[in-house]
Amino acid sequence: MSQLSALGVVDADLTPRLKFVNILPSALLLTVVVSLILAGAPAHAPDLDTLRNAREYGWTGAVIASVGALVAGLLLQPLELASIRLLEGYVSATGPLGPLARVGTWVYANRRSRLSWQHDHLPYEDPRAEAARSRLTLMPDRAPVLPTALGNRLRAAEERAGRPYGLDALLTWPRLYHALPQEVLLTVSRSRNQLDTAARLSLSFALTSLVTAGLLLTHAWWLSLPAAFAVLSGFAYRSAVHAATTYGNTVAAVVDVYRLRLLQEMRVALPADTEAERTLNGRLTALWSRNDQDPLPSPVKYDTGSVGSEGS
Repeated sequence: MSQLSALGVVDADLTPRLKFVNILPSALLLTVVVSLILAGAPAHAPDLDTLRNAREYGWTGAVIASVGALVAGLLLQPLELASIRLLEGYVSATGPLGPLARVGTWVYANRRSRLSWQHDHLPYEDPRAEAARSRLTLMPDRAPVLPTALGNRLRAAEERAGRPYGLDALLTWPRLYHALPQEVLLTVSRSRNQLDTAARLSLSFALTSLVTAGLLLTHAWWLSLPAAFAVLSGFAYRSAVHAATTYGNTVAAVVDVYRLRLLQEMRVALPADTEAERTLNGRLTALWSRNDQDPLPSPVKYDTGSVGSEGS
């Protein structure tokens, strides 16, 4: 990063998340595409002798490349969530990816139906029933399925985290996050960074494959390069799917252990048992949903003793 430090950008400004989730995929795409263009593509097949001539750009070229990767990473950072949502399968039904999304949804809906049938009709000890039970935990059972494996893994995790306690994970997690100890936040962040890095690398490899295929379309032997990037994109996507499982398990474990800490931070009276907890969480969910058309839930009791003792 010595070139960037000359511009006033220090290493402390580049968080590990920014480096690996945004800058690394952008730098990969930029390096491959610029190298092919400097080597003569698409006018003729890439020539390594021509690429060696790029050395004449020297320090200036290195600064431009470094700044280009940094700027691309910063510009793509606001699109981080959108890119993950794309891989999850949240696409417009009328957009160009709509037909593919419908096919994917049909495939996973049928897969879930087949697994549910095996789970319900085969003997409990049957290996196929056992496998069906295991695979069903990786798919949503209440919400509609999504057209991708990554989307279904994350949606299944959203459904199951907090379910035994009557908690809606989508409403609870943004609030629980603020009550977690620093070491737990670091664990959650590491798990999430692995997921996001793998997902962004998958997109970067796929985009690199498409761009290089366009640059090398008339040079048959060189088409193995975009093919290799397509394979790498597939491997990165599988890594993202497995990372989604790990992240979902991490979130579920955090909810199991720290959900009552959120109530303490909110000065809400702790329930006596899990049945009372589910009743209380139903009221909190109604409050957090902020749906003005729903009737107000029953009152939530505060632990006024804690408030008073803290102020004394």
